[in-house]
Parts: sequence; C-alpha cells; structure tokens
Amino acid sequence: MAEVKLEDAPQGVRTYYEKGIAALKRDNFDYAMDMFEAMLNVEPRLLQVRRMLRTTAIKKNKTSPLGKMAMAKTVGGFMKASASLKKNPQLAIELSEKLLRIDPLNLKFSKLLCEAAKAAALPEIAIQTLEILKENSAPNLNILEPLAILYREADQFDEEYACFEAITKLKPNDSKVLKQLKDSAARLTMGKAGWQKAESYRDVIRPDAESRLVMNELDQLLARVEAEPNNIDFRQALADCQLKNRQFEAAVQTLEKCLTLGGADPRITKKRWRAKEQHILFKTAAAEDAHDAEAVSNLRKELAELRTEMAAEKVNQHPHDLQMKYEYAKLLFEANDLTGAIQQFQQAQLNPERRIRSLIYLGKAFEKKDQLSIAQEQFEVALSELKVMDETRKEVLYELGLLFEKTGNNQRMDTCFKEIYAVDIGYRDVAVRIES
Repeated sequence: MAEVKLEDAPQGVRTYYEKGIAALKRDNFDYAMDMFEAMLNVEPRLLQVRRMLRTTAIKKNKTSPLGKMAMAKTVGGFMKASASLKKNPQLAIELSEKLLRIDPLNLKFSKLLCEAAKAAALPEIAIQTLEILKENSAPNLNILEPLAILYREADQFDEEYACFEAITKLKPNDSKVLKQLKDSAARLTMGKAGWQKAESYRDVIRPDAESRLVMNELDQLLARVEAEPNNIDFRQALADCQLKNRQFEAAVQTLEKCLTLGGADPRITKKRWRAKEQHILFKTAAAEDAHDAEAVSNLRKELAELRTEMAAEKVNQHPHDLQMKYEYAKLLFEANDLTGAIQQFQQAQLNPERRIRSLIYLGKAFEKKDQLSIAQEQFEVALSELKVMDETRKEVLYELGLLFEKTGNNQRMDTCFKEIYAVDIGYRDVAVRIES
C-alpha cells in the first residue's frame, strides 16, 4: 500500500492535524500526540503524521526524561500488543505507537511495531520506524540489518546498498556481509526484473533474450531522436533504455543534452546523478567479482566523491534545508574534509532532530583536527542534553572517555567509562578498560 499524503486525507482528519500543530507550537506535547494518534487511527498510511508523532515524543522525552514508573507501565501494553500481532495487526500497530509515545527510541518497541506493520501489509510503516531509529542512534546492526531487508523487499535498492555499506563498516572482515554488499550493488544496477532473472552476478553480463529486446528498443529510440533532435521526451526515453542496457556513460550524455535543451529540471538532474552512481556501482561489483582490491578501493573513493558532489549541489539549491546540510556534512566528514564538515554541522545543529548527532560529529571532527578542548565542549554540550542512558548517551560518554585518555585526565576518563559500565557491561571495550 502506498503512503497517503496529508492533502488527500479526509477533511475531519486534517482538522485534527491543525489542532496538533497548534498544540505543538505551545509545547503541549501530549495533546499534539493525541491529535496525531487520532489521525492515524483513521488513516494509518499518513506517514508524515506518524513521523511527527514520533518526533514529538522524542522532544517530550528530552524535556521530561522517562522515569522508572513510566517504564513499568509499558510491560502490560507490550504483552497486549504482542498478543494482538496475528489476530489484529492493526490493533498491534496502535498499541505499539502508544508504547513509543512513552519511549520513542526503544528498540524492542520499534521492532514490535515493525512486525505489526508487516503483518498488516504496511511495510512502509516498518521502514519509517527503523529509519527514525537509525537517524537518532549510533550505527547499530540491530537496526541496519532488518532495515536493509525491508528496503530490498520494497525494491529500494539504493537505500539497501547504503545500509550494507554502513554494515560493512561495522563488520569489515565478514565475508557474508561483503557478499551481501556485492549482491546489493548488482540489484541496484540491474533493477528488480534483472535481479530476479539472474542466478549470480555473472549473469548480468550474459547476452539473453531480454537484452536483445532492449537493443531493438534502443535502435528505435535512436532513430526517433535523430528524426526529432529537440524532442526531450524522446531523449529521456532513450536515456531510460540506455540505463536498462547498462550504457551508463551514454545515458549521462543523453540526460545532459536534455538539460541543455530544456533547462534545469530536478527530475532529469536526479536521473543523471543516479546514472553516474549506477555506473560506479556496476564497475565496483565487477571489480569485487574479480577480487581486484585496488580497483574496488579506488571505485569506492570515486563513489564517495560523486555523492559528496551530489550533496553539495543539493545544498546550493536548497541553502535553508538543514537536513540536506547534515547529510552533506556527513559525507564531508567521511572524506576527511574536516573544515567543510564542521561548517555544515554547525548549521545543521539548528535542526532539533539532528542537533545531537551534529554535536557528536563536531566533537569527532575537532578531535581529528587535534583541537581537543573544543572537541570536549561539543561532547559535553551533547551529554548535557541527553538525560536518558540510551545508546547515544553511551556513545558520547565513550568518546569523552577516549578524549580524556588523550589529555591524560584519567579521573574523568574513569568516570565516563564507569557510567557506561554500570548499565551496559558489554558496551565496546568498556569492561576491559574498567576491570584492568
């Protein structure tokens, strides 16, 4: 089922939305969430509203940290939602959302909502739920791995590939993960039909009946473009066919000609970027298949540079979009352009949903620049705003501990590691550090 946009919702539901937004402006979080919940009970596919419900819960959780009594009250709700999964998955969705109102970034509650959404044939809710967790947490296999599967099932192969790239960073020497990354790259370059047809990556490069049909179509479109060289529709159709036939460079040239003839068109520009990206991914999959480690390394650098260039263009086109600045900043950080990353993160932190992650990245960037006192300030500001001991607070404490170790402040280092140790003895190498 597809997402329902707010403008397509019934009039009565939109009235709830207006009341919810008005309450949100007054920081009346509970009433705002009541209104958003009421909307979702009528139309569960309002993903924009579902995200706002979760965002509001996160804001409330930051201003009023979860107490032990509130958490104890979730036990019965969790059991009731779990029991409803098979017989009434829609009820399980509603009950799971009530749990996430109390603890919006709880992994157990989120997984329950995902199961309910899949049982109700609403996979887009499951995807959104894990995306929100991913956006507000440190990289976590328990989030990335199921999210990658959901993306694959939804034919969102570009997002699936990005997930496996992140998983590879967490498990760099895992042969199974590397195989999944390669398969994901093949799915991205082939599309759904091609992947289902192929038995392995090598099938991509074998001529078959399907490719012959594409070639015939390609010849016909080339003839049309020659007959009407200024017809942008014909050129776009030609570019699509070239992509099907994995003629990536030709597709890029065709799309650039479209932009020359018709001026800036965001859809064509996006398709051109995607064609360039698919070309690199296709070459990367081939290099991995040939076990050419040097070529794979160079191609991954090329892909990172391309994505950074894409993000820079988006930021230039939308200079006030803080989410785009955040995404651009992450790419700059990964490319080790620390000054550029700091500049973008300093602006991105004005987005409440990205503030903590931006502060963490700022701390890491200043630390890499050996500006340790400024790095410490960023981590401490982030820590002061994290009232609940969740994965993000653990991450900040751990980074601070490492920073104090560098500066020789062993007492403060111990304090950071002990705070983590007291609640999660298995977190990274904290146990080894404390017990030694």
